[in-house]
Parts: sequence; C-alpha cells; structure tokens
Amino acid sequence: MSLRFRINVLITALMLLLLAAMAWMTINDTRSSLREEIEASTKVTIQLLTSVVYSSQFLPGGVLPNRIMLDFLKNLGRVRANEIRLYDGIGDLIYTSPPSKYKAGLYAPQWYADLVAPRPEHTTLRIRNGTLVIIPDPSRATLDAWDDFVKLGWIALAFFIMINALMFWLVGRWLRPIKVILGGLSEMERGRFDARLPDLTLPEFAAISHTFNRMADALEDSQAENRRLALLVKQSSDAIMIYDLQGNITFWNPAAERLFGYTAAQVDGKPATLLTPPERVAEIAQNLEGIARRELIENFETERVTSDGRVLEVALSAAPLIDPHDERVIGQICSMRDITENKRAQQTARELDENRKLTQLIQSHVEEERRHLARELHDELGQCVTAIKSIGYSIASRSKDGGSKDAAADIHENAQTIVSVASHIYDVVHGIIRDLRPSGLDHLGLLETLSDTVNTWRALHPEIEFDVRLQGKLDDLGETINITLYRLVQECLTNLVRHAAASKAEISLTRGDGSIKLMVADNGKGIGAGAAKNGHFGLIGMRERVQALHGSFETESRPGAGLRVIVVLPLEAAA
Repeated sequence: MSLRFRINVLITALMLLLLAAMAWMTINDTRSSLREEIEASTKVTIQLLTSVVYSSQFLPGGVLPNRIMLDFLKNLGRVRANEIRLYDGIGDLIYTSPPSKYKAGLYAPQWYADLVAPRPEHTTLRIRNGTLVIIPDPSRATLDAWDDFVKLGWIALAFFIMINALMFWLVGRWLRPIKVILGGLSEMERGRFDARLPDLTLPEFAAISHTFNRMADALEDSQAENRRLALLVKQSSDAIMIYDLQGNITFWNPAAERLFGYTAAQVDGKPATLLTPPERVAEIAQNLEGIARRELIENFETERVTSDGRVLEVALSAAPLIDPHDERVIGQICSMRDITENKRAQQTARELDENRKLTQLIQSHVEEERRHLARELHDELGQCVTAIKSIGYSIASRSKDGGSKDAAADIHENAQTIVSVASHIYDVVHGIIRDLRPSGLDHLGLLETLSDTVNTWRALHPEIEFDVRLQGKLDDLGETINITLYRLVQECLTNLVRHAAASKAEISLTRGDGSIKLMVADNGKGIGAGAAKNGHFGLIGMRERVQALHGSFETESRPGAGLRVIVVLPLEAAA
C-alpha cells in the first residue's frame, strides 16, 4: 500500500468522521426542532379547541355541542402537525381531519422518521355528547427535515468528493519528489555513488536531498579511499596479511603469495604457525598479547618459512585492527618485508669494511717495512758501497805514484772498475730507496716531495710538459694521505710515461672543505672502457688504495683523447 493511498485513506476516514459528526448533530438538532414544533402546534390546537368547547356551553339548550364542534372542525380544516378526530356520544367517529395537501403522497424514510420524529401522546377532550381526540402528526415536518437533510447530504457528498480529489492531486504532487529520492537510492544500490539528487522545493524534501547528497559525497570519498587502499595493498611490495585474535590468517595480498609461495585460498583460515619456524612459535602468542593491548610492533626482525621450506629473514610490523563501531580489537594487520638480501648486503659491507681496514693496516705495515728497508739500505749498504768506492779511489790514486807501469795500469783499471760498479750500486740503491720510501716525505713534506718527483720526471723526459698546480693547505694532511697521494701521483706518471705517448701532463692537488682532490690528466692516446674495468695500467691498485680510505676513484678517457684520473679523499682518513 503506497504512502499516497494511505494518506488519501486517512483523509477520507477523517472526512467521513466529520460528515458523520455533522449528520449526528443535524439529526439531533432536527429532533429537537421537530419536538418543539409538534409540541407547540399541539398546544395551540388544544387551546383552540378548548376555547370552542368552553364557548359551546353558553349556546341555547336545543343545540348539541358535538354539532357545533363538527361544524367548527369542518370550517377549520386541516391543522398543521395534528390530526383531530371527533366521536359522538356512543363512540362513533363522526369527523377526522382531511389529509394534508402539502407534499401529498411523500414521506420521509422510516429509519429517518424513527430517528427524528417525536412520539407525543394523544390528547382527549370531553364534550357533551362526544369526544375530541388530538393526535400529533409530525410526518410533514419530518418530510421537510428530510428534504433539508438530503440537500445537505448532496452538498456534503460533493464537498467530500472535491476534497478527496483535491487532496489526491495535492498529495501526489507533494510526494512526487519521493520517486526522485527512490531513484537516487536505487542508483546508489547499484553501486553508482556518483548519483545526486536535485534541489527539491519542499523544505523537508530539500533537507533529505541535501543529506542524501552529503551522504553520497562521503560514500564516494570513502569508496575512493577504499579503492586506493586496496590498490596500495594489492600493489605493495611488502607482504600484507590480516590475522584474527586466534592468530588465523584472514587476508593475504599478492606480495605475500610471491614471498611465501602460498595462494590466498591455501592460507585462508590457517594459523600463523604455518609460516613460523618451530623455535619462533612463541613469538606469535607474544605478538597477539601485545596487539590485544593495542601495542604497535615496528620493524621486528624475525624469521619465517616459505612453502618450499626456505627460511627467510623478515622485518615484521603489526598494528591492531579496530572495529569502528565499538572500538574493539578484532585482529591485527601485519606487514613483512624480506630482508635476507639486506642482511647479506650488511654482512658483505661489514666484511668489506673489515677488508678495507685490513688493507689499510697491510699498507701501513708495508710502508713501515719500506721505511725500515730504505733506512737499512741507506745506513748499511750505502755506507759499505761508499767505503768500497773510497777504497777504489785510494787504490787508483796510489797506482799512479809507483810500481811498474803495467801493474800500475792494471791496478788503476781495476780500481776504476770498482769505483764505477760502486757508483752504479749506489745509484741503484738510492733509486730503490726512493721507490720504497721517499725520504722527502719525512723531512720536507708532501709539497716538496711532489715537486722533486715531478722535476725528476722532467729531467728524464724533457719531451713531456709537466704542469703542477697545488692549492690549499697541504702540509698537515697526515702520513696516510701523504703517502697515498704520493703513490697515486707516482703510479699515474709512471703509466703516463710508459703507455700514454703524451706530450703534456697536468697534476692538480686541491684541498677543499672536508676532502682533498687529486687530478692527473694527459693528452695521450687514452684507454678503452674495457681496460679501465679490467684494471690495466695499475688502476686496480690505485682504486684499492683510495677505497681503503673511503674515497672515490674515477677515470675519464676516450681512445685518442687522453686519460683523466680523479681522486677524492676524505680528510678524516688522515686520522
């Protein structure tokens, strides 16, 4: 049953009640009016006849009263609302009022007459030689009342029909926006959350329209947010899963499938221990207890087992899942990230750092040993060679002064040979000493040592133009950086002279904020990318020296365009 029909039924019922009340009031008023009219008419009739009866007593004795009354009644005719009957002395009816000509033959319905017509008693008047009977007759008054009632009924019926038709049309017009609202709700039911209602005229429906549109906006925003969250969960690289309070899996995203090798259907409803090594099972209960207390778990490193039995190191984060209606904890949402490779990388980094420290320590010991060897060669072998050389000079000098000429010539020649060999040994020893440990670093510092080294290369290779540029404070870099820079320059210049076929070399050393930069460049034939990667020309050794001090080592070269070596060392490496 529609709302429109119900409203019209209600209006009809109210109208019927109103009409019934009006009919009851009309009938009640009519009954009172008829009673008063009949009683008044009867009273007047009785008074009139009583006067006639009284007057007839003073007539001459030969005239009978009933004859006088009969003549009076015949002349009187019909009295409204009363019927008069005259009986003679023996009880015979000698007169009755003629029937009313007013609306002759018409009568009100009996049920209506029973409702409104009064029931007055007959009145009897005694006269000499007769009896008068006055009978009240409300039929004509009742008929008039009925005619008025019928007219009023037709008017009420017309008004009733008109009001019902008007209300049916008005209610239909007023309730027309309900179809629009129902249409919007149907669109919403089909999942079209972009449906909106127009502005409606009636304030109540306008309020519903505005509320509906706000609700639709909120639902659309919520759906968009849910889609974004679902897309985020689906495309997340982290394994995301949801557990209930018993530790059973209720959600499993694609990343979890890839990580553990189980499909969502395979793990749905399964306990979390499915993924947990036996020695880690106790963690599950501890985590659930913490989640029940609304505690967060962030980046907890643990282990989990895949479907093929592999043990993964994972970083686990978890948070309580809260029911938005009653704020109860209903489970936990958990994300896991495979950190196995990270752990391996960290281990590799630690090992690499240890290797760098070991390399640095070895280089330190090597440099110390070189210093020791250089000192021993200089102090011991150098002095011995000097002594041999001095003796050779002495023998050569004496051989000129005496003895046979042939013997003196042989002695002199042998002495010269000793001097020549000793000089060669001396030069070789000094070269070895310079290679092992440049003594200038200990006595003169980095600037002078580099300048002496470059000057030596200038003297040996005058065809090459050496350009040296030194900027910044370079006399307090420390032994580690000093020897490293010296070895790098030494290796670069050695490679340049041996392989580059260059006519120009540029050495630049610049101290900046927190670092020192070395650049050695030439205009030679350069090297290919493969040579740089394979470590030709001592590049691997130089790179390892630099990396041992946490510096950077780069080469820039194109065949035929020269080679540029760029080294940046952090100053904290001097510590």
